[in-house]
Amino acid sequence: MITPKRPSGFNEFLPAEQMAFNAMISVIKLIYEKHGYSPIETPAIELASILLAKEGGETAKQVYRFTKGDNDLALRFDLTIPLARYVAEHYHELVMPFRRYQIQEVWRAEKAQAGRFRQFYQCDIDIVGSNDLMADADILTTAHETFHALGLNDAVLNISHRGLLNGWLASKKLNNQTADILRIIDKLDKKPEKSIIEELTKTGLNKNNIKELLNLVKINGKAQEVLAKLEALKIEHTDFKKAIADLKKLNQLLLASGIKAKDFIFNLKIARGLDYYTGLVFETILTKQTNVGSICSGGRYDNLVSHYSKENLAGVGISIGLSRLFSALKDSLANGPASPAQAVIIPLSETTINYCFEVNSTLNHGGLNVFVYPGLEKLGKQLTYVSKLKVPLAILCGEDEIKKKSITIKNMQTGKQVTVKLDKASATIRKMI
Repeated sequence: MITPKRPSGFNEFLPAEQMAFNAMISVIKLIYEKHGYSPIETPAIELASILLAKEGGETAKQVYRFTKGDNDLALRFDLTIPLARYVAEHYHELVMPFRRYQIQEVWRAEKAQAGRFRQFYQCDIDIVGSNDLMADADILTTAHETFHALGLNDAVLNISHRGLLNGWLASKKLNNQTADILRIIDKLDKKPEKSIIEELTKTGLNKNNIKELLNLVKINGKAQEVLAKLEALKIEHTDFKKAIADLKKLNQLLLASGIKAKDFIFNLKIARGLDYYTGLVFETILTKQTNVGSICSGGRYDNLVSHYSKENLAGVGISIGLSRLFSALKDSLANGPASPAQAVIIPLSETTINYCFEVNSTLNHGGLNVFVYPGLEKLGKQLTYVSKLKVPLAILCGEDEIKKKSITIKNMQTGKQVTVKLDKASATIRKMI
């Protein structure tokens, strides 16, 4: 016998968990479409030359890559780079600015641990073809509403701007190491500060530079407080000044959208490790479950599509890490039913089976989720089955029901029963569920 076992980091759910997971996807889709984002899907496998055109280093090490014939292929590690390829390939068929959402799985060959998987769902929204901050505000407003629709009222948007660190590094003539330094800074909440200092030292920064840099990235708080601190630094580099101007405008747009000041902060630790980000960057933290880490991240990428097209289209997007989020909330969410059925039809004898299928057809056509219990068992066993699935109703079909063209509906929670004519059954069931 072969032991049934999954590879580490590849998740799967029991039916009740899967139903809760699917319900979250339905809520996310509802909000995304409410804000005018169109759905797309892209293949799980991309050409490696496409997928790794911009990303290398640590990201390349995490990619599942293989060859088939003459093709160098890879499983996508996020949904943003496939989006860039999609936009370049279909540019003349799309209406710009292009607003899309995409809810699909991605794969990363990284160390599996609590809340971090090798196969997981991302729920992305992006606006491609606009370099206006209105697009950034639109993305953040949609994400904020999505969290509240999911009941995550403790979700706080953490916002920063790549231009702040880029400008500071350029003002110190350290911009040759920008990409490496940003990746290190992005690990500040994941590694001890001593380890971060060691990594920064290897990039060539001296002790004074490291101290000043760490003091800079530790600035966080409400928007107005952070903006005042940044302006007080008197850094005159163009990138730094533009970043402050962008953050000021974004603050105004978010407040105008009805997002409360307590629901977003400016946090300079947010750097985002991927190379393709060029402006504003975002992460979202649950204040009541800080051990979960970021449940949503993204930012502006103004040059990504140019790797695949002469069209240099600006873009901005955000991604909800649904698998990580669900992993953190699973215990509180997955206590519901293990079946989408609203009722199970129970045949009480051999002679009632045909009638049960007639009832099933009638109720199905009436828009209800029902099915016939597949077999003749003792009534107690059949009701136990319905109870374990947490289906709210059992429909009993015996000889009396056939004669009267009726059904008997049993409420599984209260135990109460009611007999109704079949042509009235759909309406009665809707009142009971």
